[in-house]
Amino acid sequence: MYIISIDVGTTNTKVCLYQLPDFQLAEVVKFATPQLVKGTETDLDAEQLWGNILKALQKLSDAVKDAQQIKQITVSSFGQAIVLQDRQEKVIPPTIAWFDPRTKAEAQEAKEILGEERIYEVTGINSHSNHSLTKLLWLKRHENTAFKRMHAWTCMSGFIASRLTGVFATDWSLASRTMLFDITKKTWDNKFIEMFELDVETFPHVVESGARVANIKESISEKTGLPKHVTVSIAGHDHMAGSISTGLQKQTEILNSTGTTEGLLLLADKPNLSNEFRKFLISNGCYVLESTYSIYGSMPTAGQSFSWISKIFNKEITDTGRLCDEIYQEYAFSFGSMVERMQVFIPHLRGSGPPIRSTSSKVMIYGLTDQSTDDDILFSMIAGLCFELKQLKGVYEQYLNSKINRIKVIGPAVKNPLWLQLKADILQAEIIAYEEEEAVAKGAAILSSRKQGLMETLPEAKIKTYTPKEERVQILQDFYQNVYVPVYNLKNHLEGKG
Repeated sequence: MYIISIDVGTTNTKVCLYQLPDFQLAEVVKFATPQLVKGTETDLDAEQLWGNILKALQKLSDAVKDAQQIKQITVSSFGQAIVLQDRQEKVIPPTIAWFDPRTKAEAQEAKEILGEERIYEVTGINSHSNHSLTKLLWLKRHENTAFKRMHAWTCMSGFIASRLTGVFATDWSLASRTMLFDITKKTWDNKFIEMFELDVETFPHVVESGARVANIKESISEKTGLPKHVTVSIAGHDHMAGSISTGLQKQTEILNSTGTTEGLLLLADKPNLSNEFRKFLISNGCYVLESTYSIYGSMPTAGQSFSWISKIFNKEITDTGRLCDEIYQEYAFSFGSMVERMQVFIPHLRGSGPPIRSTSSKVMIYGLTDQSTDDDILFSMIAGLCFELKQLKGVYEQYLNSKINRIKVIGPAVKNPLWLQLKADILQAEIIAYEEEEAVAKGAAILSSRKQGLMETLPEAKIKTYTPKEERVQILQDFYQNVYVPVYNLKNHLEGKG
């Protein structure tokens, strides 16, 4: 048997074919997620995205000797971005990217109308320009003619599922990122909807993550060669779906999901809606498994930092990867001299994450000299990414009254031993890297297969473990406390946040 898993990422989209029961990756079609960039504004080309996915499905159907053995398609994606469609199921542009800052005024408006405490109490998240409500309000205000044509809107996963099935739906993990969803009741909040004069009839149905939404349409079967019995599910928010492949345990473990962004995901029996978490802008949401909640904090830049620094160095991203491997060897044998040359690199390329989240925060580098090399700068940037996560981990440990000694990592970071060892040494935790080529797609496939009865047990994963080295831990801790944090505080003061 086979299952197809579609993972729509910020940078790339992957359409993966997995063979059960071991979930071996039999085939993958990968392409850049189509974007339309104009200055600081970024839209997603949803129609082109769908066209590329349709071609990928045709290719995967042809790749299987007996297409009747393909049983399911599941879809996961980034959160917050929404796609509007008219009654003919045509996309109504623009589809604003989740990270696009143009909706800041709408985020402030929502905060003033509803109040910070009420928003957090109901939705588990703070008002932020990333979230779907702000995009609906912006479109209503600035693209009103297009907005009035809207028959339905969905999150990105739901858009792909709607093209496959004709059903407009979203799962509870993606609904949790809209700022319109009551996470304890698992329903749309009608009072919020009424206050912003939105039409609840345009809202997608909320479905269980990974459960069958419907079978593919006959027209899709004819175009792709996929059998009519193929079911479609929405696996949900990419970070949450990806965690399924790791068997993440509640409270004692954290998932570090790396990609364009980077996040720390903790699972709990109930959301944490305390004032402390609200002030730190930690997000709560419904997880992709029943009776479980996600506590999630993210850094706006991670993998994107490597793309940026490659451009600055005038290198290909593969060359930067090789440079990381060379630095890793030096780190293992000449740790002391590397720390002496290390700068404070605060990697706020697209703003900052918790504990002080700000879309206007900027990069700061302190400690450069005329002797500094590309190696020094790259090493300092990766260390800076780890120091950022250290601050977030500290918030979890302090306010959840727990000590987290194990972090499971998925995404591009698993191919970077330098980044992983620095995580272990700086975060003072055992790092377990899941060496899956497409961890999100695989996690989504496992979730969908379990929810629809194709399998029960978790397949064995290939992992590699990195442990903190005692002689490095204290030196890096001293650098963090005595150098990094003071510069971080100074930067916040200069930016009016201290």
